[in-house]
Amino acid sequence: MTKHDPQALIKMAEQICRNIPDRAHVTSATSEHLKTFWAPAMIETLQTYAEAHPHEVSADVRGVLHQMKGTE
Repeated sequence: MTKHDPQALIKMAEQICRNIPDRAHVTSATSEHLKTFWAPAMIETLQTYAEAHPHEVSADVRGVLHQMKGTE
């Protein structure tokens, strides 16, 4: 498995969330984006890091990760 920089992944996920124009669908749209364009190892690294350091991740990204865990 490739090692991914959690800080870089957080930054990318935050940018994706901010660029979703319909705020009502930010969680589902970001989740679909990550599933489509990110390697599973990237998502796993972000999930693991966010669980250990929730204060470093926005509520939007935490919501996305929570939703993604429920769909695995």
